[in-house]
Amino acid sequence: MALDVNHFFTFSTRRLSVVASVAALAGASCSGPASALPAGGIVSYDVGLRPREVAVADLDADGRLDVVVANSGDGTITVLAGIGGGQIRRASAAIAAGREPADVDAADIDKDGDVDLMVANHETSRITVLLNNGKARFTPATGSPFETGARPHVHGLATGDFDGDGWIDVSVESADTKEVRVLRGSQQGFGAVTVIPVGTMPYSRLGSADVTGDGHADVLVPGHGDNTVRAVQRQGTGFAPATWTIRTSGQPWMVVGDDVNGDERADIVVVETDAVSIWLGGLDGFSAAPGSPLAVAGATEAATGDIDGDGIADTVIGPWDGDEVTVIAGKTLAVRRVRACERPVGLSVADLDGDRRGEILATCPTQNRLVVVTSSQSVDRESRGVLRTAARTPCNFLGSGCSSLLFQLHSFAESLLQIVSAILDGAEVSSLPRSLDQNI
Repeated sequence: MALDVNHFFTFSTRRLSVVASVAALAGASCSGPASALPAGGIVSYDVGLRPREVAVADLDADGRLDVVVANSGDGTITVLAGIGGGQIRRASAAIAAGREPADVDAADIDKDGDVDLMVANHETSRITVLLNNGKARFTPATGSPFETGARPHVHGLATGDFDGDGWIDVSVESADTKEVRVLRGSQQGFGAVTVIPVGTMPYSRLGSADVTGDGHADVLVPGHGDNTVRAVQRQGTGFAPATWTIRTSGQPWMVVGDDVNGDERADIVVVETDAVSIWLGGLDGFSAAPGSPLAVAGATEAATGDIDGDGIADTVIGPWDGDEVTVIAGKTLAVRRVRACERPVGLSVADLDGDRRGEILATCPTQNRLVVVTSSQSVDRESRGVLRTAARTPCNFLGSGCSSLLFQLHSFAESLLQIVSAILDGAEVSSLPRSLDQNI
């Protein structure tokens, strides 16, 4: 299967193929390969400890999509090879990927014709780069892991040719310093970090898409500190924030760029606190889709891809608490919910079986599994109508107006860590980060 690289640079947040994810019903397992994906079923695969993000690409050039899972609990990635009929199976022993790999993306970094891997190492400021020998065997690149200088640490990464030189670049957020940092690719590998001030606390997952219309991928920035979404674009030989700003109703956590209404322009999907907002691109900028923001309790992750085969990207949202993912149909915004595993927060959508309808993949960190939900299961389930507009009730530490106490504790802990890190680095803390101030 040939991958459309132009589509990747134009409408990808992170993946070579279009992706989203789902979790499986407890008890649905697959210890060995089957001949084909079951119609309307869910298949589960054992992976490493506390799996987080997932990437999909043809790693061994056999025309079948393979799956890569970042296992944050044991410092590894799991590779599951496509074997035909939409089935995947564990290809080899787990691959070391540095401390707490929380995110993974796939792209041809060295332009040798095969797909390499980039891993964000949470609780550090480093990116691990693994080069492919063409047969899905990976070794660390010279100089890996690469230091980004992000503070307090990286949460994820976004990839694309951001500077237009033909080489893949990697961007990460630096919340404490209100910056985006870009590792620029070249024939010699990744060089010095380029620092771009963005005027807000970027947190926690950047996106990548050409939203400025110049033919090059831009970095999409969730402005967690002031409820905004911004873009960083190429300017000459460097970078600069775009002149426009989207203002969201709630705090943004993640941004995805894709065409979700079929007009061939990049739109923006924003995961907010207990909601998702969709911003449609037009000649005059971005406008909120009808009914946006849409209420999704505990919304944590988003991915896009064509699930129903109509040629328009659908959106999948995973919650921090709960066992269902929300599927928002492209163009119509009709909503379906698909039962999955507990906390399906590593999402991807990819056409594993070649029927032109994407399967939903999801990591399940509480069960150490990856689940694949077939396209018929995710499409044929009864629709529950369009999501209601999200009500905005201020959160407090006890969870009022939020999905759960656990979700709030996660935000509280991350924000507290930012303050402690700043103090240890000798910086003055004149005011609490907005996310922490909101909770106490």
